[in-house]
Amino acid sequence: MLELSKDLLNPVRGMRDILPEEMAVRNEVLNIVQELFKLYGYRQVQTPTIEPYELYAARSGEEIRHRMYVFTDLGGRKVVLRPEATATISRLVVRAFRSESLPIRLGYILPMYRYDEPQRGRYREFLQAGFELFGSKNIEADVEILQISNDLMRRLGFQDYYFKMGHQGLVKAVLSSGGIGESEQGSILGHIDKGRFEEAEAEILRQSNPSIVEKVRRLILLSKEAGECKVLERASEVVEGIPGAEEALSEFSELVKLCMKRFQGKIRIDLGFVRGLEYYTGMIFEVLVPGFPVSVNGGGRYDGLTGLFGYPLPGVGCAPGLDRLVLALKGKALGSVPVPLCMVVTTNARCIDYALDVAETLRLSGISTILDVNRHGLKSALRYSSAKGIRFVAIVGEKEIEERRVTLRDMEMSAQTLLTLAELPDHVLQVLKKV
Repeated sequence: MLELSKDLLNPVRGMRDILPEEMAVRNEVLNIVQELFKLYGYRQVQTPTIEPYELYAARSGEEIRHRMYVFTDLGGRKVVLRPEATATISRLVVRAFRSESLPIRLGYILPMYRYDEPQRGRYREFLQAGFELFGSKNIEADVEILQISNDLMRRLGFQDYYFKMGHQGLVKAVLSSGGIGESEQGSILGHIDKGRFEEAEAEILRQSNPSIVEKVRRLILLSKEAGECKVLERASEVVEGIPGAEEALSEFSELVKLCMKRFQGKIRIDLGFVRGLEYYTGMIFEVLVPGFPVSVNGGGRYDGLTGLFGYPLPGVGCAPGLDRLVLALKGKALGSVPVPLCMVVTTNARCIDYALDVAETLRLSGISTILDVNRHGLKSALRYSSAKGIRFVAIVGEKEIEERRVTLRDMEMSAQTLLTLAELPDHVLQVLKKV
């Protein structure tokens, strides 16, 4: 009998064996992720580990393209081991969900493969979860993804963590104003993402002029030089007159305002922060734990990625790194898809802030709740709730804001009740007890 080398006892470099103690913690993290799928109305899907090379070569960015596991299969097809999931989920949306009403909320838990240099928290095979929301360009969709990320950290027991937030569209708009095309921006963004600022500046100079280098440098330095309250104000001076940048900054400022209220003390604004994935178009973020070397979650807005398949949709999402979360917990043990029980509907854009409060109040009581991020209007929202089998619709208008109340419609009983925000969760739970 052939005796195998003892070297074969070790996994391939960058891969790991997961032992029972760590697996127990990982399963607890997975359970919490799946609870959040249900609580926020995300339906879990799975996609193939092997995908066509072209799917990722198109828009994933230089850094990912150079780190992919690429090979030719026995049928002569050039394929990759999935390096990240947003592209494959976008493909799935166009193939299988094109006829569905918007928005579409999908969740996943999938292994990824990248030929990175192994280090603590960075492996060549790693497990990621994901929350992807397609079909809404409004900022309440961005807030929802950030709320999910915050909920995950709280439920895992983290207290000392923060969100680093930026807007990919700002740096892209500055580069575009200097005549740098979208296809050439990827490597520049990749250099900035990895902290290789000298390489980024050299590449900008090869394609544009020193004024563009100076604007990018000022955005990068702003967060180090200005206090949190001054960053956005100073940024308006940097991007003044740049097509698309002023609009992006205004949109980002409104998002930050909503987030500052909900995640007090946990927001760090960094306008020089970019992500190496080329498809990001708007808000981007990472979740960091002090003392841990890499982010434990990240994501952002990627409007139009599905357009590569002929069906352009706005999209926003996040991808918590499950292996990283387990490591950041330092090994400490943690103590059919249901339809959401409630949907919160706003009658106009002025009601967004209060509507977010209503949704959060319900979720804190364990009531699965979605927000009408597409602002359907009341009649359309009621039709949508009926079609999806959502039992309750919480209606928020200017009258409700003035009185700090909510109009709750029980779709099953065709009954409507005016309640205070404090009464709302108990009322829903009492109705459910009678079922």
